[in-house]
Amino acid sequence: MNINASDFHLDKLISISEGSGMKLKELQLTLSSAEGWGLLRKDLITALGVQRAKRFLLRYGYNCGAHEARLLKKTIDWKDDLEWLIGGTKMHQLTGRTFSYPDKFQVDMEIGLFDVSGYWIDSYEAKQYLQYFSKHNEPVCYYLVGYASGYTSECLGKRIVFKEIKCKGKGDEHCSYIGKTVEEWGEEISEELLYYEDEDMSGELDQMYRRVEQQKGKFELGYSLSRNLTQAMLQGKGLQDFAEILGESLHGQILIENQHFEPLAKFGNHPGMDDYMSVRHVLEEGNKILEVNTTVERDLKDKTFKLLTTPIIIRNQIFGFITLASNLKNDNFHKDLLERVATVAALHMQNERVAIETEQRMNGELLEQLLNNKEMDTGEIYNRFSYLGYNLMEPHYIIHIEINDRIMNEKISVKYDFYFKIRNRLTNLFYQNQHKSSSPLLLTKLNTVQAIISKEYIESERITIKDFGEQLLRRMGNEELQIYIGISNETQHLSDYSKNAEEAKKAVELAKVRTSNSRVILTSELGHLSLFLNARAPEELEKFANEKLISIIEYDKKKNSELLLTLFYYSQNEFNLHKTAREMSISISGMRYRIQKIKDLLYMDLSNSNCRFEIQLSLQILLMLGKIKM
Repeated sequence: MNINASDFHLDKLISISEGSGMKLKELQLTLSSAEGWGLLRKDLITALGVQRAKRFLLRYGYNCGAHEARLLKKTIDWKDDLEWLIGGTKMHQLTGRTFSYPDKFQVDMEIGLFDVSGYWIDSYEAKQYLQYFSKHNEPVCYYLVGYASGYTSECLGKRIVFKEIKCKGKGDEHCSYIGKTVEEWGEEISEELLYYEDEDMSGELDQMYRRVEQQKGKFELGYSLSRNLTQAMLQGKGLQDFAEILGESLHGQILIENQHFEPLAKFGNHPGMDDYMSVRHVLEEGNKILEVNTTVERDLKDKTFKLLTTPIIIRNQIFGFITLASNLKNDNFHKDLLERVATVAALHMQNERVAIETEQRMNGELLEQLLNNKEMDTGEIYNRFSYLGYNLMEPHYIIHIEINDRIMNEKISVKYDFYFKIRNRLTNLFYQNQHKSSSPLLLTKLNTVQAIISKEYIESERITIKDFGEQLLRRMGNEELQIYIGISNETQHLSDYSKNAEEAKKAVELAKVRTSNSRVILTSELGHLSLFLNARAPEELEKFANEKLISIIEYDKKKNSELLLTLFYYSQNEFNLHKTAREMSISISGMRYRIQKIKDLLYMDLSNSNCRFEIQLSLQILLMLGKIKM
């Protein structure tokens, strides 16, 4: 008797009898536990990963569907081939896999038309997945998809592929599908077709074994690297040892730089490699890379190796870089190892930083050596400052501040307490609104403060260094204090720091004796007089000038005249009477009288070059001391 798919019931499949290995009638089908299937699915995903388990279950489902289609065609007397096709959906329900509910059904068996869609209600596969795993990012009913594809392909005699669109296994309200011929799908199904390709399962197992071995090797390498780094750290070793440990572990060249792209340590000896590996090389090409917590892979044109760089981070600031050059393919494992070394390097640098800062707070040794020790080891000082985040190769100003007050003759204990408060106030003013990367360094003594401040900071504030000194003076705001500030020229080399510190100190000595209102003096304002200040005290220079010009000075006081000012303009105009008369708006006869009076008082021949030099030098000294009012 011919039957329809709607008349296809379980009694067509099952005969009630007992015996080992009994089948569903003679269809060579067996009953199995849904829980058992769920456990098998879980083990497959755990062992192979989701994508490979998907491939296995899709192919298994496809073969099951095609096999059952052949069996049902052979053993069931269907009304026609369309009923045989629909019988496949009924098999889902009869075997407890799901209830298949069609929504769209456009099928023509004769011409090979197949375009269907519908729902899988209460999918056992989605239930079993969620029993062992959390929601996935894509549909998970792999067996149902494979089965539907295999069954319908066998019925139509051409390739049919089903695709699950929604799935409870990824959080949807229900599972839904679409089935079409490969031709109707077109390129949209190309990725899915890859899952159905033949591949020997033993190959899958071999690949899995190789991955396990690779992971084991990576684990051992990572453990060995971490252990060696820890031991090196505990033994007090430094960046050079870290570079060697990493380079030997990864068989590549290593470069560790500070934040100014200057090498601190390296492993490997390939000429010219440092230039390629340096982060500076990349930045010079206009690329901005390496923000905090960012590891960057770089390709070099026409080179067989690649570069992997990670920053060394301390308190969310970049203090250096570690770069690996290797011919091996860089992956997350290499990035992880590089970041481990960067973390250890950061700990090392932070320990050095803390130790140096502690030392500096106790006795200011670093800055004392830099500013006041002409025989310092410049390389060692530079490296130690780099751990603190300072680049001494950049231009800096040296500031020398001296504080005098009304209690200079009080008891030492009272003076010390007073100066301590003043220094704290001054320190707060220095550090107010400072950039972390360019904060000043201070060396404080009883009544003096020495500081270095970067030119970069002064320029970022859009003020001049003279304005900065005047701001410090105003913000002290204490009329009982006399504060003098000397500021050096910019440093160009490490050796300039001690020399410029001495110049700034001399400028303060000059500020103390000059009559000008400003108590901030730049050594750049002194011109050639800075040469004399390095050898002579300001008092001696003033004495020299007064001895040369005393007769003019006393005459001006007595007669309230301007002979000293006239002599100054006369010297500035190359001792030309007519130029001086025009500049001072004095008649020629009046100027002749003044010049003759000056010559009579000086008892000097102003046509003599040596006499002129002494007069000009004396006038410059008095000008800098504020004795000549312009």
